Formats: sequence, structure tokens, C-alpha cells
Amino acid sequence: MSSYQVLLLAQAEAEIGEAFHWYFERSPLAAHAFRSEVFEAIDRLATEAEMWPLDEDGVRFYHLRHFPFTIHYDLEGVTVTVLAVAHQRRRPGYWQGR
Repeated sequence: MSSYQVLLLAQAEAEIGEAFHWYFERSPLAAHAFRSEVFEAIDRLATEAEMWPLDEDGVRFYHLRHFPFTIHYDLEGVTVTVLAVAHQRRRPGYWQGR
């Protein structure tokens, strides 16, 4: 098992916060479940980053199981850079211009 250093871009952190607050306004329970799933997924990237596929642009992606979000990330050497935590049905690919 490999070990990777995971870096979150500020925009990706902001997306997590925005989604958490959106869910929290509707259901604190859902908000905490969302946050738990996102951070468990990010923790998995620290050990299994090469496990998830590449898109047509060579960016890896990890779909959350219980929420309509995808973590988009680059893997270079031992560094995983989380580019976006994007809603699957809103503005597809908006983060690619970053």
C-alpha cells in the first residue's frame, strides 16, 4: 500500500464548506453525514489514490456513494491534489479552468 500526501486547493475546501452549509440548513444530520463521507474519501486518497479512474483530460475522479458529488484530483508522484469537490448535476467541468 502506498502513502500519498493529500493537498486540498482552497476552492475545493470552500466547496466542501458550501455543501455542508447547504445540507445543514435542511438537515444537520445530512450535513454531518456529507462531511464524514467527504473526509473518509479524502483519507482513502492518501492510501489508494491510483485506484480511481482518469477522465478524458487525465484527471482522476472519485464519486461519493451517498451524495451527488465527485472529488476530482491530480496524482503526481506521491502528491494528491484535490482540485474540486463538485456537484454532479451543476455546471459540469466548471473547475477545469482553475
